[in-house]
Amino acid sequence: MSGDLPVGRRVAYWRGRRGWSQQTLADALGMSKSWVDKVERGVRRLDRLSTLREVARALRIDVDLLLGTGPAAPVARADQADGPLTGAELDPLRAALFRFDAALAGVDPTGPTPDRLRAGVEHAWSAYGHADYRLLVRILPGLLCQAQLSRAAHPDDPVAVHLLGQVTQLVSAVLCKLGELATSWLAADRAMTIGRRTADPTSAAVTLTRVLRALDRPRHALEVAVAVAHRIGPPDPQTATPERHCGYGTLLVQAARAAAASGDHPGTVDLLDQAAAVAARLGDDHHCRTSFGPTAVGLARVTTALALDRDRDPLRSHREVLDTVAFARLTVERRAAYLVDVARGCLRRNDLPEAARALLLADRTAPTEVRHRPTALATLRTLLRRASRPDPELTRLAETLRIAL
Repeated sequence: MSGDLPVGRRVAYWRGRRGWSQQTLADALGMSKSWVDKVERGVRRLDRLSTLREVARALRIDVDLLLGTGPAAPVARADQADGPLTGAELDPLRAALFRFDAALAGVDPTGPTPDRLRAGVEHAWSAYGHADYRLLVRILPGLLCQAQLSRAAHPDDPVAVHLLGQVTQLVSAVLCKLGELATSWLAADRAMTIGRRTADPTSAAVTLTRVLRALDRPRHALEVAVAVAHRIGPPDPQTATPERHCGYGTLLVQAARAAAASGDHPGTVDLLDQAAAVAARLGDDHHCRTSFGPTAVGLARVTTALALDRDRDPLRSHREVLDTVAFARLTVERRAAYLVDVARGCLRRNDLPEAARALLLADRTAPTEVRHRPTALATLRTLLRRASRPDPELTRLAETLRIAL
């Protein structure tokens, strides 16, 4: 089945595969035939993950088949996700940023064509969505060199420039995740330069704002996000493409997170309200690479509320979003990264039980997001030090990673 099919159509498909009538499925669920009919026609939406799990259980299939989120790349299991990558493993990726042979060689007509390069770039983005950082550290040095050679061979081809920008952004994003902030900033700065040449600096600006926040430069991150958002903001929202709305909304979310890191509560609320208005125009979550939509705004409201410590119970919204189909449809990297952010926010509020729950859920979602990221490991260490009786599962995780308390 196509990954674009709505959930209701998928329910109808699997019911047909079972040879069941709508009444048979309704009886298995304890619902009415009318309810099943409305679900299949899309009149009634399955927007709670718990309900979707019940339907999948009745149809005797995995819930991922209903969501259309089967993995496009292998997801690392907990027993395969060891600790942080070593300096020796990261050296080739660092060194790739300091190689200028492709640029100095000039035009090379034998360089790789953009069409040949595109598949490698898509594969790398898929690996990033699955938080497969060990694979990315292996393949990105060669991919960056190939992208530079392609750009040199086809200097007037906008696709070659775009692909070089995409690879450079990936390098920056991976290095930022792994705590290599100086080299991550270098890659992000280059990506911005390339983005200006393509007249679309949106995704490069998103990458740069994340690095600046990681460098504890929230004010600079805010300036970048707002400046580029104003530049690309659609003059006529009614005719703008979904991709334009996605980029604009994502930058507003990044600006809000930077404002929250600066302690600017009114600015944060205003920016998130603007982002929510953009998301409302899109309707459902529009799964561009930024995964922008109502869910992304909802997640940002939780993390910014935790950062500002102004909301008495931001975790109520957090618990509600975890049970939504929209959250389950995000990439595992996006879900696990959000959970790490929640764990860090709860730790700042000294809510140790909630911090532990979020961190353990992040580890079950994407072990590499916790076990390869220095910020997640620092959160784990702090949790274990502060807790009078640490969660046994946290203790086992620390023992697995040989973390000394």
